[in-house]
Amino acid sequence: MNEQAAHTETVPAKTEPSPGKTAQRCMHLDMDTFFVSVERLLDPSLIGKPVIVGGKPFERGVVAGCSREARAYGIHSAMPLRRAYQLCPDAVFLYGRHGHYSRYSDYVTYLIEEQVPRCEKASIDEFYLDIGGCGLVFDDEKEWAARLRRRILDETGLPCTYGIARNKTVAKIATNVGKKRGECIHVAEGEEEEFLASVPIREMPGIGEVTETTLRGMRIHTIGDLARMPSRILYELFGKHGTSLYERARGIDRTPFTIGEKQKSCGAEHTFREDVNEMETFLNTLRYLAARVGKDLRDKGFKAKTITLKVRDYKFNTITRASHCEHTNADHTIYNIAEAAFLRVYEEGTPLRLLGISTSHFVEDYDQMGMFNEDLQRKERLYAGLDEIRMRFGKHAVVYGSAFEMV
Repeated sequence: MNEQAAHTETVPAKTEPSPGKTAQRCMHLDMDTFFVSVERLLDPSLIGKPVIVGGKPFERGVVAGCSREARAYGIHSAMPLRRAYQLCPDAVFLYGRHGHYSRYSDYVTYLIEEQVPRCEKASIDEFYLDIGGCGLVFDDEKEWAARLRRRILDETGLPCTYGIARNKTVAKIATNVGKKRGECIHVAEGEEEEFLASVPIREMPGIGEVTETTLRGMRIHTIGDLARMPSRILYELFGKHGTSLYERARGIDRTPFTIGEKQKSCGAEHTFREDVNEMETFLNTLRYLAARVGKDLRDKGFKAKTITLKVRDYKFNTITRASHCEHTNADHTIYNIAEAAFLRVYEEGTPLRLLGISTSHFVEDYDQMGMFNEDLQRKERLYAGLDEIRMRFGKHAVVYGSAFEMV
């Protein structure tokens, strides 16, 4: 389980800031095989086995996370579960326990925020730490970073890898490269281009399969190759994205930290085990999803202004429709808005593969909006009671009768 023990720290010569100037330093920290690592803490018998989190092998979902043992068979995140089973039929397939993942993620966040004043949580298992001003607190960047990493492992049992550089892009690439090498990488200021030169272009954030294929067709295989391309050509090919690629290939990234920014979205999706074309099933699914999203919002203390419906048909065509409303975290409001959007976009008889509801544009829930609305107060008391039952007995302890088949 302790995959972190094999890692070593490698640090180029430290570049000191000029007098009176604070060096810009960003630490990108990524938990190693996070879902699997949590599952192994909960069930040590999984250690050493190929583990796949996401669902059972003959369901219509995809791999949410997998162990290094599973990756050795060519399995990766977002791969259909059926394909993963074909590659490794002896793997252990798990649905995942997202409540546990959230709790461990929150604890890691707490440990990080104890050490740095500015931390941006990019996802449940990924963090950006602004450590530019921390040189006033610690003299040795390498020693401090290794100590934080050890503390996370000691207190949570979870391994992680980090990269440190001048900005987010280079730090993230350093983490990705470090995971493959089995080390944590510090890129000294002024050495960004040298570090990036030999890194494959697929490691550059923002380069997907289509862009990679285009670049390889131009004999661009490394970030160094990309850095030597004229900016005009990249702009003609990719527009503003090309300009961004040109700069980041040279180690330049002006993306700011979004410290304290509210979570950008909160949602839930359901992939049908078989293509479905029954209206009753669709509406039941939307009720189930609305209840999940509503509870998640209430747990986080948020109300959302934007409700977005996601519909994917049997041909993998995806439609999204966003609707705006008064800020809400009420199940019935979320459902009513999602249902109305669904009835507008769905072509009757079309088999569907997936439905989803997401929310965004949050405010904190101060309970003031419904202070003088007796009906709303009753509903909020009802939701509070339901949430308490679910917290004590599990999220499926209470569901709407029409959504029971979704459990």
